Order: sequence, then structure tokens, then C-alpha cells
Amino acid sequence: MAQYGIGAGAGGLTGYGIGQQEEAMGILSQSANAEQERNMANKAAKQQAKAGNAQLGSTLGSMAGYAIGGPIGGMVGGLIGGGLGSLF
Repeated sequence: MAQYGIGAGAGGLTGYGIGQQEEAMGILSQSANAEQERNMANKAAKQQAKAGNAQLGSTLGSMAGYAIGGPIGGMVGGLIGGGLGSLF
């Protein structure tokens, strides 16, 4: 004869509820891990974009500075362009 009810042990409602809770906690843990990985990937992408902007600003600043002021202008333009590029 099957036992059902609150005190029926592992085969009863209590055991079923515990199994469901464990499954839900596992799914929740997987979701939290996936969210953390997405946040880290987004942060890395933002850092790479910022570094790219600084590099582009430095290159363009050097070119403009060199065209206007020669070698010294190229150095100054690169420094200024890199600083301004890293702001965006």
C-alpha cells in the first residue's frame, strides 16, 4: 500500500518537494553563473573599446601634429590625441 502525505518519507510529498527545490536551486545557480560571465565579457569589451579609442586618438593626433609642427608636433599631437581618445 502506497503512503502519501507529509510524513510519508522520500516517496511522499516531502521528498517530491525537496527534489523540486534542489532542481530549482541548480537552475538558479546556472543562471547566476551565466549572468556573471556575461558581465565579465561586457566589461572586457568596454575596456577594449576604450583602449582602441585611445590608440586611434594617439595616431590621428600624431599625424595632425606632424603635419603642422614636424616631429615635435607629432609627439605633442600623439600625447594630446591619446589623452582625448581615452575619454571617449
